[in-house]
Amino acid sequence: MALVENMSGRTRGGGYERLFGDAEVGHLISRVQAAVISAGSELEKIITTRVPEIADLDEFLRRGELDTDVKIANKRQVKKSTRLNAGGSEPDFLIFRRHEGRTTCHVVELKDGDAFDTKKSAAEFEAMESFVQRNGRNIPFTVDLHFCCFNQDDRGEIVSGFKGRIPPESALTGREFCALLQISYDEIIRHRAADARDNLEYFVSELSRIPSVAQLMQATRWIGD
Repeated sequence: MALVENMSGRTRGGGYERLFGDAEVGHLISRVQAAVISAGSELEKIITTRVPEIADLDEFLRRGELDTDVKIANKRQVKKSTRLNAGGSEPDFLIFRRHEGRTTCHVVELKDGDAFDTKKSAAEFEAMESFVQRNGRNIPFTVDLHFCCFNQDDRGEIVSGFKGRIPPESALTGREFCALLQISYDEIIRHRAADARDNLEYFVSELSRIPSVAQLMQATRWIGD
């Protein structure tokens, strides 16, 4: 999990300061929000440390051979590719998986949450569908499109977030995503849970250092004399 202590946040002004009427509280909450936003990028980094990456995506696509059961290409590699036309909408991952003698390219949009934003889901679906249509001929494997909510364990909830526009087989839970990659979902959850404990301890420590909060806690007997 992204660590709050590593975030800068907004030091003055902004909605959080106005909401709480205190600049220091606003800054701390702003840092929490920054950590939440960074969690998605942090999850992608965790994935790339556990799955072999393709060194040269263009060369790999030219050869059309997978030398192991699974490899991935990330968004940056897709953007740099001259054989693919992302059109400014690169998927988070291309997962190349060999199963029962057949290799499939799984185009995956990954969210570190339990649902896609319903208001944005139509645009995300159209962008990824267009990517597959533009590039299918340039990928020498069967191509499948998936949308994954890493913290969701019910495909139906993901489909509902897209208002039924995607079939159930295009939805991936976090556990199914990890199974596709042949890595442990539970190990990643445990790894991130340890960071969550660090975040809680840091947040409480920093909050209690803020004079207005310490005074309020003293006045309401939340802490001892």
